Amino acid sequence: MKRIIFYLVLMLLSNFISSTSLAFEFIINKYEPSVIKTGEYSHFYTDPLTDTKISLPANKYSAMKVVLANVFVANDCVFYKFNLENDEIFYLKERCSSKEIEFNGLDYLVQPEKYSEIEKNVQDLKKIKIPNLNDVVVKTVTVTKDDIYEVTFSNGLQIQKEYLNDFLNLSKKITNQDDLKLLIHYMKKHQLSFTTTYSNQYLFSMDNSTSPIKIDILIDTNLEVYPEVDTTYKGTKAFIRRFTINQNKATYSSINTRCYTISSDEKLTAYELLFTKQEVIEKCHFYLDKKITDYIKWLNDKKSAKIVFYGDLKDVSQKITRKNIVQLKDMISINELLTKYFKRSLVSLEKDEDEEDDD
Repeated sequence: MKRIIFYLVLMLLSNFISSTSLAFEFIINKYEPSVIKTGEYSHFYTDPLTDTKISLPANKYSAMKVVLANVFVANDCVFYKFNLENDEIFYLKERCSSKEIEFNGLDYLVQPEKYSEIEKNVQDLKKIKIPNLNDVVVKTVTVTKDDIYEVTFSNGLQIQKEYLNDFLNLSKKITNQDDLKLLIHYMKKHQLSFTTTYSNQYLFSMDNSTSPIKIDILIDTNLEVYPEVDTTYKGTKAFIRRFTINQNKATYSSINTRCYTISSDEKLTAYELLFTKQEVIEKCHFYLDKKITDYIKWLNDKKSAKIVFYGDLKDVSQKITRKNIVQLKDMISINELLTKYFKRSLVSLEKDEDEEDDD
């Protein structure tokens, strides 16, 4: 049935192209991320029947006009035939009926009106400088077909356009140049993501880390810093209630930590979630307090550590690698750096005061 629909759609599209007098013009995107990285367009085809692929050098083909001439099927895949303004003919593969393709070649192409807008936006972005770092300039800008812009500065920092103004506003407040350079160093070192939440909070996140324990740092609209800890276990149900971290016989034990279970498959019913061996994600979430801060600082980053999750159904353990430990230590350093310029949250202060009272 899928294949029948596949061919029906193709026939309708082919008839439309052949019957219309409109020219389907496009521009080969100069700013496509993979092209900026490799210097070539690697998914053009010279012969769809033999699936012969060719790489076109970006310095010759970037921003070239192309016209769509035909759509057809070869080897169960949809190909688009394009006439280039230099009179060459090439093909792009969009999809196959029986297999996933490596790359949708149509992602290289942008409509002329949209490309003019992209060019203007890129030129505007290239004028931007980071406050308090006047020697740092924009090196490259990449733009996907879906309008995702990413700006790379000469110091290696990468920020999406969507969050760029927020980062620049944040940078204005970090008046010591060495501190700002250190913050950017940590961001690059660990590929930290900087985003803005739906409630306009700044967020530094360990999204790219594989660590079972992560530290995220929020700065709210009142410019208060909220460092948060998240632990994650992914597997069959354990119904986790607490956890410990262990290294060299020294142990951190969570106390009164909120843990919860979420489904890794939104289609699961409540019965399947509770009574069948379905994979779930179990998390514990709490504010970074003095107790765990001191423990992470104490950890030896030349050795791995172990986190043990204790659940109603079973106990499970995971490894915290040496790289993970360095990431956690550096997130604590970022938190300490930011609190030189922004207020600590009242929640964090109250938790630390409670711990001192317990001692």
